[in-house]
Amino acid sequence: GEAEGVCECVDEETGDDLCDFAECPACGGNGFSHRIEGPQRMGSKAPESTRAYTVGCLFAAIGGFCRAFQNAGATVLWANEKDRFAKETFELNFPDVRYLSKPVEKLSVGSDRLEPVDVLTAGFPCQPFSIAGKKLGFKDVRGELFLEIIRIIREFGSKKPKILLLENVKNFSSHDNGRTFKRVQTEIQKAGYWFGERNARILNTATYTPIPQNRERIFMVALSCEHFNCNTFKFPDPLPPGSMKKVKEFLDLKKKASPEFYFAPGSQYYPFFKKAIEIGDPDSVYQLRRSYVRENKTGMCFTLMANMGEGGHNQPVIKDKWGVRKITPRECARLQGYEDSWFKIPENVSRTQISKQLGNSVTIPLVTILAKRCLDELEISKAPKRLDVTHKKLSAAGWCRRAGSDQSRTGKNQEVPRQRITPGPS
Repeated sequence: GEAEGVCECVDEETGDDLCDFAECPACGGNGFSHRIEGPQRMGSKAPESTRAYTVGCLFAAIGGFCRAFQNAGATVLWANEKDRFAKETFELNFPDVRYLSKPVEKLSVGSDRLEPVDVLTAGFPCQPFSIAGKKLGFKDVRGELFLEIIRIIREFGSKKPKILLLENVKNFSSHDNGRTFKRVQTEIQKAGYWFGERNARILNTATYTPIPQNRERIFMVALSCEHFNCNTFKFPDPLPPGSMKKVKEFLDLKKKASPEFYFAPGSQYYPFFKKAIEIGDPDSVYQLRRSYVRENKTGMCFTLMANMGEGGHNQPVIKDKWGVRKITPRECARLQGYEDSWFKIPENVSRTQISKQLGNSVTIPLVTILAKRCLDELEISKAPKRLDVTHKKLSAAGWCRRAGSDQSRTGKNQEVPRQRITPGPS
């Protein structure tokens, strides 16, 4: 590979492929290395503040994806969400983003005048695939909403998004013995995107950001075949050990919370927490399940959930010097990356709804990392020279397509070999 970042991996005299994962004078026997980590990626990146890329957000909720892409330097043109309570929170925090408050089934590129965007995000409903639900998948009406994403993409026609960033629960990849993911993979490929199982990764907030929340979610990134020559997206590496902050850094331990957050000594669940804390570490986070209290002994907070009940079920609970209490919405917000400096909690929305919204959200710093990588891909695609590794094995694996091949002419992906999706390092 030359300094300008081109690694053809082809014998100039015979035209034969040289890379056979053994000896190749161009890339040292590793065609992947130049394409992913090589000289092309060593060029300078555009300053985030000058990037002119645009984003649209489906299932936008309270704006986690929106804020992440704004942090990365993109402009969010529009967002869609049907929940009327989420609308209050979103509009308070993103007054300059066009917000379409309607079910996605009624959203139309034409009638709603949706501007074309470079990146489309969607944290589509997770209940049909969650281990906490009935796991009906596409048999659940909410599961079928994924197909509305495909419909909207097709409505954009030749101006369809260049990158898709999707999110769901960890169980999504294994639901129905992998058949659900296979269906999604097929639909995305038919829509004209590079998307194989290497384009999905289970990421844990506590592993990839300093935020101490044990939150595993699957993220999926698809690249338009019309815009990208290769399936080049690479997920981030985990942070080094010791990067995680302490939970107490996210809590208001120097002031007493409102009385409604505390368990009164005579209340139903107080004895359960009292006993668990006496046995365990008083600085740990605790959680009430159906009939018992468990301690998080990892130094993390339990996963924030949409069904954190008023009675304390599924809510993280701590002990401060005034008693045993649930963590507050503001503390939940911090554990999702919604910083005090900008995030406003509407006064006219109940605490139950705010907790639900934060439990449904993505962790902003984690998505910001992915957002930056998406924008990096768009920036690289603008370069005068695109990396075009002409390698049969790479093409067959869904990494790149050959110019002039059937795949190149049709814009369709080749079948990607099945492989098990594994979580990122934790």
